[in-house]
Amino acid sequence: MQLERIKYLTGKFINGTQSPDEKNELAAWLNDHPEDTQITEVLEHAWNQFEPDEKMPDDTSDRIIVHLFGNDRQPGSPDAGENRPAVWLWSKIAAAVVLVLGLGWYWWGGQQDAKLAKVPDKRSDFRDLPPGGNKAVLTLGDGSSIVLDNAGNGNLAQQGGTDIIKSGSGELVYNSGKTGGSAPVFNTIETPKGGQYHVVLPDGTGVWLNAASSLRFPTVFTGTERRVEIKGEVYFEVARNKQMPFIVKAAETEIAVLGTHFNVMAYSNETVMRTTLLEGSVKVSRDGFSAMLTPGQQARMRVTSGSIEVLKDVDTEKELSWKNGYFQFEDENLESIMRQVSRWYDVEVAYEGNTSSERFTGRLPRNSNVSKLLKILSLSGVKFRIEDKTIIVTP
Repeated sequence: MQLERIKYLTGKFINGTQSPDEKNELAAWLNDHPEDTQITEVLEHAWNQFEPDEKMPDDTSDRIIVHLFGNDRQPGSPDAGENRPAVWLWSKIAAAVVLVLGLGWYWWGGQQDAKLAKVPDKRSDFRDLPPGGNKAVLTLGDGSSIVLDNAGNGNLAQQGGTDIIKSGSGELVYNSGKTGGSAPVFNTIETPKGGQYHVVLPDGTGVWLNAASSLRFPTVFTGTERRVEIKGEVYFEVARNKQMPFIVKAAETEIAVLGTHFNVMAYSNETVMRTTLLEGSVKVSRDGFSAMLTPGQQARMRVTSGSIEVLKDVDTEKELSWKNGYFQFEDENLESIMRQVSRWYDVEVAYEGNTSSERFTGRLPRNSNVSKLLKILSLSGVKFRIEDKTIIVTP
């Protein structure tokens, strides 16, 4: 098939004007030529259809999602515009890679994960691992534990006069309406790797925990402040109370608020701790340094020092991508991405040889099996294989 014909078919796929026969023609060629050197030129042609710093048009994103990820929302559906896990991917050629090879994968494997897992891949050895979900363990004040993903809905326990309820939607709710002057009892909720959870604290504050995170809190807030401790990554929507500031302690850092929405990323295996403000105001303090944040700002603290750097006009959507159900990367290296993969898919990551210097930008759904994410990353030339519960990365 002539190269110009492939470019023509690629352009029609991007614009959504291809006929079924043209779609099959392009997909069949890609299937038969997975490593054809002409693909590079085709991809560059497709890449040039978009400005590198622009997001793909929504209708194109929807088509890619349907073809590549088997999303059950069809393009143009009433809810397609809400929380769309749009693809606007990766390194210098990868947006075009997904545009073109996404169609090829649809041809090979259809829209079923089980089928996709059986597709031979000359670049890497893939197995499927499922994504994470709502999983957590609640440790009560007496040391006993409740596995929340196995617990039934309704009243789970009572702590210090506070009822602990698992709602029908799966969230954990603390009802302190009849506590009176009861002394607080401290509880801890922990998500494992591959887990996430939503908690409503006794004051009505909503808390969302990402994978491998924890929250320690009292079953009733008393005194002059509301104080909690976290590890990992946690998003807060704090109930306003001028008389009782809300204090979040993360390692050596404290974040003080009255009523606001903010995200804290404080994993022990990350070199930077980030506090990102969406609404209200917060004060971030550590080792004698402090900073006041306004919406859209982010405080960054390196683990090795106590200084605080404040960034303005950060991409708050990126910082909350985990809560909204997708991965979002912005000029990130492979190690950073694989740490997120490790936490969400509950796997270890090992490296053989030199690590790729490629940097990636993009957004993908978190509800996909790991093979789909690894296939896209492998288009940069990195190879992956899975042995037991370990992803091995090779150059």
